[in-house]
Amino acid sequence: MKYTKIVLILSFALVANITQGTELDTFGGFTDIKGKKTGFFHTEKIDDRWWLITPEGHGFWGIGMAHPITGFTQSAVTFTFRGSQEAWLRGTIQRMRDLGYNCVWSGPYCPERLQKGFVDKELAERIFAENTIPYAFPIPLIKHNVELKPGEQQPDVFSDEYIRYVDDLVAQYVPRLKDDPWIMGYYYGFGSWAREMLWINSTIGRIDSPGRERLLGVLEKRYEGRIDAFNEVYGTQFRSFSELKKSGSLVYPEWIRKLKMGYTRMPKKAGSQEMFDDAQALLGEIIEQVYRLGYETIKEHDKNHMIFGSYVKEATLNMDTWQRVAPYIDVIAPQHVSKVFPIGKVVSALEKPALISDQPYGNVYSLHLIEKGGTPGAVPDYVDRLVLYDILANRISQDPDFIGADFCSCLFDQSHPDKAYERGQPGFFTIDGEPRSHLCRTVRNLNEQILENVKAPHNDKAVEALDMKFHDTLLRYRQVIKDRKALLQKNPAVTYP
Repeated sequence: MKYTKIVLILSFALVANITQGTELDTFGGFTDIKGKKTGFFHTEKIDDRWWLITPEGHGFWGIGMAHPITGFTQSAVTFTFRGSQEAWLRGTIQRMRDLGYNCVWSGPYCPERLQKGFVDKELAERIFAENTIPYAFPIPLIKHNVELKPGEQQPDVFSDEYIRYVDDLVAQYVPRLKDDPWIMGYYYGFGSWAREMLWINSTIGRIDSPGRERLLGVLEKRYEGRIDAFNEVYGTQFRSFSELKKSGSLVYPEWIRKLKMGYTRMPKKAGSQEMFDDAQALLGEIIEQVYRLGYETIKEHDKNHMIFGSYVKEATLNMDTWQRVAPYIDVIAPQHVSKVFPIGKVVSALEKPALISDQPYGNVYSLHLIEKGGTPGAVPDYVDRLVLYDILANRISQDPDFIGADFCSCLFDQSHPDKAYERGQPGFFTIDGEPRSHLCRTVRNLNEQILENVKAPHNDKAVEALDMKFHDTLLRYRQVIKDRKALLQKNPAVTYP
C-alpha cells in the first residue's frame, strides 16, 4: 500500500511536469507537433527533426527500457508479486510508466532472455494488448547466440525450411495484430548477427546447401570467375570455383569482426582488405535475405505497421548493407551510440530515422564477477550509471536523427550468475520490490528532460560535445574496472571492507 501511494504521487507529478504547457494525445504524442493522422504509428520529418507520429497524428518520442520482461525475473515474481505473473506483468507496465518510460520497444517479452521458459508468453501478450502503452512486437526471425543449444547452428536462411519457418511465425502473430493502433511496429530480435563470422562460416560449411551455393556464387562473381585471383587472396590452391563449391572449405577469421568493432587493426598480410570486403558482401547477402523475407511475409498480412528489422550491434551493418536492407525497414535500429560507425551518415543516406535499440549505460557487479570477466559495461558504482544515463539522455534526445531510445535496463535485479544473461544485471528494484531511490528519482527526472529536449531547437555542436563526453567518460570507467580486475588477480583474497 505504501509503495502504491508513493507511485501515484510520483506518477501525477511526472505527468504534471511533462505536460505543463503541452497537451498529450491518447498515445502520448505532443498535440502541438502536427503530422498525418493515419490511425497507426509512422515516422515523419518535421522542421529538420525526425518524429514518431501517433495514430492521432502528433509527434511522439519513444523512451523505453530494453529488458523489462525476461525469464530471469523469477525471483522478483516470487518475492514481490507472490508468484503471480499477471500481477508482475501489470506491475511492470505501471512501474515503467512511473519512471517516465512512455513505450516498450522490446514488447511483451525479450525473446533472447526467455531461455528458461519462465514467462507465460500468451499471458504477457494479452496483458500488453489490454494496457494502453505503445509497444513494438517481436517476430524473432533470428536467434540470439545465447539462445542456441549446444551444437546448434544458426539457420541456413536461403533454405526452404527457413522460408517455411518465417511463414509460420508471421502467420502465428501478425494477422491478429494488424489492426492494433498501440503497436508501433515489428522487430526481429536483439543482437542478431553479433558473431557474424560464425554465420558466414556455418553457412559455407554446409555442403550442398542453398546457403553455401549462394555465398560461394557471390565470391565467384566478385572475382569474375578467376580462381587464381581468389587463391592469391586466400592462400588456397583450388583449381576452379567448381572444385571450391563441391568440396572446398573456407573460414573467415574473427579479426574481421573485431576490426569492425574497432578492437583491432587490419593485418598487414596481403589480401586482408580483400578478405574483409568479401566478408561484408557475404554478410550483406545473409542479412538482406532475412530482411526481405520478413518484410514481404509480414506485408502479406499487415500493411499498417512499421518494420524495424533487427536490433543490431552498432557496427554489424556497414553502409552498403544498410542500403541493401533499406527497402525492407522503416527505421534504422542500431544498438549503442558508436564512435566506430556513427549512424548519422546512414540516416542521411537512407532518409530514414534511427532508434537506439539497446543503449547500455553501465552495470554494477560484485567483485568476483569483475574478476571472472564476462561482464561487459561494468562501472564502479550506481552513481556512475547515472552519470552515463545523464550524458546519453541528453546526447540522444538532442540529436534530430533519433525517434527514440531503448536503454539497456532491467526493472528488477536479475537472477544469480549462471549463464551469459544471468550475471545479476541490476535493476531499478531489488527482488523484494525495494526501489533504488536515487536511481529511480534521477532517471525519472532525466526521462522528463528528454521530452523537453526533443521540443527544443537542436544544436549540432552541443550534440557533438555530448558525444565526445560520453565516450571519454566511458573510457575512464573501463580503466577503473580494468584496474580493479588487475588488483583482484594479484590479490584474490581481497573482499569488500
